[in-house]
Amino acid sequence: MPVLTLNIGVRYTNERPFSTKYGQQTNFDPAVADTVTGRPGGLVHRPGTLSRRDNNNFQPRVGVAWHPWQKWVFRGGFALSTVDVKYSQQNAQFQEYEALVNYQQPPGDPRPIYQISKIPAPPTFNVRPDGTAGFVGTNYGARDAQFYDPNLRNPYTMTWNAGIQREIKTNYLVELTYQGSAGVGLIGNWEYNTFPIDFASDNPALRSAVFAAPQNYRPYPHFGSIRMRSNFGHSTYHSGSIKVEKRYSAGVNFVSFYTLSKSIDEQSNDNDGAGVAPITNRRLEKALSNFDSRHHLVGSVVWGLPMGKGRRFLNRGGVWDRIFSGYTISYVQTVDSGNPLNFDFSASPFNYYPTFAGARRPNAVRANPRLRDGWRDMGPDRFTAPGINPVIDIGYFGYPAAFTVGNLGRNTATGIPLIVGQISAQKNISITERIKFQVRWDFQNFMKTWTFLNPTTTVDLQNPQTFGKVRAEARTAEWGGQPIMHLTLAVTF
Repeated sequence: MPVLTLNIGVRYTNERPFSTKYGQQTNFDPAVADTVTGRPGGLVHRPGTLSRRDNNNFQPRVGVAWHPWQKWVFRGGFALSTVDVKYSQQNAQFQEYEALVNYQQPPGDPRPIYQISKIPAPPTFNVRPDGTAGFVGTNYGARDAQFYDPNLRNPYTMTWNAGIQREIKTNYLVELTYQGSAGVGLIGNWEYNTFPIDFASDNPALRSAVFAAPQNYRPYPHFGSIRMRSNFGHSTYHSGSIKVEKRYSAGVNFVSFYTLSKSIDEQSNDNDGAGVAPITNRRLEKALSNFDSRHHLVGSVVWGLPMGKGRRFLNRGGVWDRIFSGYTISYVQTVDSGNPLNFDFSASPFNYYPTFAGARRPNAVRANPRLRDGWRDMGPDRFTAPGINPVIDIGYFGYPAAFTVGNLGRNTATGIPLIVGQISAQKNISITERIKFQVRWDFQNFMKTWTFLNPTTTVDLQNPQTFGKVRAEARTAEWGGQPIMHLTLAVTF
């Protein structure tokens, strides 16, 4: 008869925001006056927590399984999970607790700071009652700050799935599955102290002045980089999989599945952020995730050898069973399309603002850059850059005009694919009823299908021989790396 199973639950977590034991922490505040220069925007050292507590971390989840007919099962589910904020990086919120002196000439002065006839005087620090010391120097480009959003909250992820399982015949199962997820309010760390990459495009005179001394035109010219940490991020993932499983007699099991998927976000690294869009609209930077892999195929065969007590061959106990039973041989083959490639450029004859205003990406001269046909033919000499054939043609790219953004987006080409096989064999021995001994042998990449690392992606039209060259392969310890064997001895109890 039809059977319906429904599971409903809710989870709740509460994380205390970051603070220090003695309240010694720093944050940038655009609403206060700087104690060093008197300009709007300065560092504050307030005790307590850097952000408010997020008390709205309810995490519902639901799962359903429906068995309407024999050999048919429908499954689905949804879950919402909050993500711990975590601390961003070492010493990120302790500016002015470490005194900083920057010996540089003021912006626009090309003379060296150290001269035989003039040695800079040693610094004098003004240590305040709270133990902090302000910046000493005249070039504020080296004075960095961290802006931890006081309203930062716990990000959350939503996951959902639906699937159908059908037993075609005895020991033969086919499964179709859809999985999706979304990350909401993910934590990014973006440049706050910047102007647009096309700033003053309608005023050539102003643009020249900005180019000559860009520090003076930052929103807060008395600081260099100000990285704002807040809930900027959003990500989505969708995938469809088909799985075929066959259980044969004599202890053989075959499983194969193929997944077609797509993952997009505006930046893929935790607590990071770089791009060309303004900080107020991160969606303009949305593209394939760095880890996106469109096609993924895995096949595996596991064979428990039919030898020993209770099996087809050598069905004996005692020493015969200890020697010949418990053997398993397995083979796993993986084929995976590559991760996206992101391109930048160098040696352009045109002028651009500093990279704090935005990432430098080239123009797309031809649409849809991709690896060339026969890219594995890398040339007669793989040990010198000129002797390596590029895996992608530099003719896809060009330099953007002066003070403009290249029209090539983020992560626009698919990189080097992964093809790797692994075989293993193991022997399980029962010492006693509770104590087991295992000998296992693994051989990774036994067919020597080399997995190469991604090529160089900096477009240099002045030196095109440096572009698109694969100079390294996966290391031995990495999945898909050079062939390697492992011998493992393990005791379990």
